[in-house]
Amino acid sequence: MSISVCWFRKDLRLSDNPAWNSACSEGDVIPVFVLEPSMLEASSQRKRDVLFSNLTTLKAELESLGGYLQVIEGPAREALPNLLSQWGSTSLHFNNDQSPLAKSRDDTICETLDIKVIRHWGNLVHPPGAVVSGTGAVHKVFTPFFKRWITVDIPSSLVRPTPRFCSQPKGSNTLPPIVETPAFPSGSAGAHERLATFLNRIEGYEEVRDFPSIQGTSLLSSDLHFGTIGPQEILSLTNQESDSSTAFIRQLAWRDWYAHLMDASPEIIDSPANPKYNKIDWRNNSEEFDLWVQGKTGYPIVDAGMRELKETGFMHNRVRMITGSFLVKHLLIDWRWGERYFRHALIDGDTSQNVGNWQWVAGTGFDAAPYFRIFNPIRQSEKFDREGLYIRKWVPEIASLSSKQIHSPWEINEKNPELLSVRLGEDYPFPIVEHSFARDRCLETYKRARSEAT
Repeated sequence: MSISVCWFRKDLRLSDNPAWNSACSEGDVIPVFVLEPSMLEASSQRKRDVLFSNLTTLKAELESLGGYLQVIEGPAREALPNLLSQWGSTSLHFNNDQSPLAKSRDDTICETLDIKVIRHWGNLVHPPGAVVSGTGAVHKVFTPFFKRWITVDIPSSLVRPTPRFCSQPKGSNTLPPIVETPAFPSGSAGAHERLATFLNRIEGYEEVRDFPSIQGTSLLSSDLHFGTIGPQEILSLTNQESDSSTAFIRQLAWRDWYAHLMDASPEIIDSPANPKYNKIDWRNNSEEFDLWVQGKTGYPIVDAGMRELKETGFMHNRVRMITGSFLVKHLLIDWRWGERYFRHALIDGDTSQNVGNWQWVAGTGFDAAPYFRIFNPIRQSEKFDREGLYIRKWVPEIASLSSKQIHSPWEINEKNPELLSVRLGEDYPFPIVEHSFARDRCLETYKRARSEAT
């Protein structure tokens, strides 16, 4: 009898899942998820709760089909090969993960097994190697990548299989408790509900997506991270005949591009993609980093974003750029500090996307923002949160300020302190650093690093 094991990872769905289809076609199937201590330790409790909630939903879906989800605790390198041998498994099926640690783990496991291993790509629209330049390499600039990416055909949708389950092996089938139930429906049903809601209001997406007080984005980033819905399915369900749809589809392409770059150049996980910036003299002031994490920098838009992250595990994309730029270019704190914190705290914290975005905002990555592009948090706030609605929600101690005052309350305080209803330095902090000073310091530091690299 053939016993195929489907190793679920960042693909917690039964539809449009090539590894699940493959396992079901091979024989009686054992669905497995490995709770690795290193993975759990690297995630915030809120991110773990989203994982456990999605796993609970997947488990219930498997049970409704007469099956189960076998839950294993421990390092996959050690636990999985031993159990595959005990179960008499004849094949292992899983979807690849392009992050360096995952690739190393997977390669090690595959080398130790003497059974058939079938690896798939199930969490990208196009796998690494499918979108390349004329030289066969990954595009180092996004626009030509996208122009090629959009022309590559996607496979036909997979027909959801009818599994035959192997008798459940002995061992744990218990998931850890959920400390705080996520605020949104979990699993594939929840992901499809969010997609349908978004597609019903997608027109105007390119115009409203940058405004954090408006629900203008898809809210699918966590679903894509945990794989409760596949990007190929999202693309196939999105009407591609409007500017709004194209703008949204570009975000799926950015996601693929960062994954392809990570797959081809794994060293970028902790090294600048552009060697010109290997010698930046980072200040790395831990006290200032902690103030940034806590949302107490004195810049309302920055503090609003960091508090939203701490409270919800999510942050609006435009505000991610603002807060990231502030940490790196205003405080001159190494982008790797911010990347690690975001990956830990964000419920959608994905290695390749997070690294790509942080290197972009730091100016050290492929096709990144130029080093001299330094977001002015005051102008960004005035442009994208004009009435201060987002700030008022997350920084309530200054909610009483007018729409003019709320973006830079210290400026009013310097001119007419009696007009300010908030006591700066008591109710809300003064800015941690002055913008023009920080900008000049950053430019000087980056220029020096560039000159030392030549």
